[in-house]
Amino acid sequence: MTPDPHTESGSDLHIAADTGGTFTDIGIRLPGGGLAVWKVASTPDAPDDAVIEGVTEALRRQDGDPADVTRLVHGTTVATNTVLTRDGARVGLVTTRGFRDVLAIAHQARPSLYDNTVHRAQPLIGDDAIVEVDERVGSGGDVIAALDEGQLKQVAEELRALGLDSLVVSFINAYSNDEHERRAVEILRRENVAPIVVAATSISAEMREYDRTSTAAINAYVQPKVAGYMGRLEERIEQMQIPSQLWIMQSNGGLLNPVTASEHSARTVLSGLAGGVAGASRWARHLELDNVVSFDIGGTSTDIALIRGGEPDETTTGEIDSMPLRLPSIDLHTIGAGGGSIAWRDSGGSLRVGPHSAGADPGPIAYRRGGTELTVTDAHVALGRLGTELLGGEFTLDVETVNRQIASRGEEMGLDPQETAEGIIKVITATMARGIRKVSVERGIDVRSCHLMAFGGAGPLHGADLAHELGMRSVVIPPHPGIASAVGMLDAPVRHDFAAPVHADAGTGLGDLPAEYRRLEQRAEEEMGTADFEGEYLVDARYVGQSYELTIPFLDDFDAQLESFHAAHERRYGFRDEDAAMEIIVVRLIAVIGHDDAPQELHEGSGPEPEPTGRRDVYVDGRWLDVPLYDRAALPPNSTIAGPAILNQFDTTTYVRPDQDCRCDAHGFLHLTPRKK
Repeated sequence: MTPDPHTESGSDLHIAADTGGTFTDIGIRLPGGGLAVWKVASTPDAPDDAVIEGVTEALRRQDGDPADVTRLVHGTTVATNTVLTRDGARVGLVTTRGFRDVLAIAHQARPSLYDNTVHRAQPLIGDDAIVEVDERVGSGGDVIAALDEGQLKQVAEELRALGLDSLVVSFINAYSNDEHERRAVEILRRENVAPIVVAATSISAEMREYDRTSTAAINAYVQPKVAGYMGRLEERIEQMQIPSQLWIMQSNGGLLNPVTASEHSARTVLSGLAGGVAGASRWARHLELDNVVSFDIGGTSTDIALIRGGEPDETTTGEIDSMPLRLPSIDLHTIGAGGGSIAWRDSGGSLRVGPHSAGADPGPIAYRRGGTELTVTDAHVALGRLGTELLGGEFTLDVETVNRQIASRGEEMGLDPQETAEGIIKVITATMARGIRKVSVERGIDVRSCHLMAFGGAGPLHGADLAHELGMRSVVIPPHPGIASAVGMLDAPVRHDFAAPVHADAGTGLGDLPAEYRRLEQRAEEEMGTADFEGEYLVDARYVGQSYELTIPFLDDFDAQLESFHAAHERRYGFRDEDAAMEIIVVRLIAVIGHDDAPQELHEGSGPEPEPTGRRDVYVDGRWLDVPLYDRAALPPNSTIAGPAILNQFDTTTYVRPDQDCRCDAHGFLHLTPRKK
């Protein structure tokens, strides 16, 4: 039986470790409900080293014992980095004769239709590692041509000679009848053609051949690395004598055990990013905020998601490196804009920022690691928003070199240093604002009705400007924004997703769907090892003739289901078609264990008005201002600070504009709101 991820005792310590490109973040929930945080430098060549070091050091700083750890959650970037760096397994593909080019042909989507310099990413499976066999299944599941098992055995020798790490079997229309795929996998495993042989339908059993094959290829490409990493990490955790089950964050905002994460590695592609959105969703529910834009700024990118009524938008049609990934995930919009984004001039002499980044090494000039390119972080230093040190004094910034480089770049453009630095911030603000409109305005949500939940190392530095630019209601900054992804994972539920193709319309009604849900429930019991889960039942529906679907809750009455779809279509696309017929093509089951939110730590009462810890000149809207500095940890609950102001804490810096007020509530959240005139 799957252990309850929320089992508690009097000495419980709940730990989350989130691996990032620069730092690995550690969050610890203490027995009384308080939080402690820690950061260590990431170790890209061996990510488990940083995880173990971070957990060990965090426990030492809290005088904690490994035996007290009753919950251990991990967000990993192994799958993501393996795809992006093209450092994965050697994968082969067995497919139906005539369909060997399904990955190369892809689909007709052209994100940059008029840019002849854009090239689609190369498939993960090379043409030399693809073989065809005779078989054919119709779209309705009927067998048109039987699988030629003799031919399959003949190509087995050819496949063995390739030295593959993993092999995918993906036959046309197998989503409607996977008998041939399962039989081929059985034979090829027996023939020892590769250490890993999987059917595409075991990874994704949904229609659309390119998407399904691409998803299986991504899974096979990352599986050996992810499985090896999971094995090493579990072994080292056991050596530490931590009794807790290790839980892995997946792209849909839920948790998996390491065995399932190893077999279905593609589910972890957005692992760490989903943790931040899961946390933002919980905080939105706690603060009773309807429309929230989750805004996570790291060193190289910004990840944005829409949260409605405390639940994030989800998608089943994501992608990585322009390749489809047809698995449930939080609907994230990522842009190449972060603290390390490089400022440069285009051919017309205009100032541009990003998407290329200085990364973790060498990083911004201010980090003293050999960086020579001006970045967004350097602009904040030049404007005075960042001082001379970070991480509570453990990281000293090179202000002098930054100012010298800013002055040099400004001279090239005929600007003074402050205008140059402010220009960099304005350009990156415009880029980020476009990303926020993408998940709000383009989905039918008035951005002015939204609150911005800003976190990540740089989120609180940019939140004030973005809310001002877009007219948003407020900026909300959680207590530990720099490690929000780690903290967000602490209360994530165990979650498994299941789907099956169906066909239901006005003529057939919903008669067969309950039976399909019972079959999905049986699969959930087998995979999760328990029947003690809560199920959410969904359908993918569309107007007949459409090539896209909407995922909506299942209702056991067809007329009610139709009206639900009309309403969902109107919310998303701005219209409904009462004369059109609806069809359902997929049923989905979300199986969840343990989803209760832990209470937020409460700080009773109020204290004296907060006193500045110092003052610093900050360049704001074309002029230098004498701005007070505050220690965020010393802010009394229910206190308010008038902007401009700078709030320092271990994991981030918060900037408050002159026309904003900053309120610290009883739970330690900061609320930046426009000052009433």
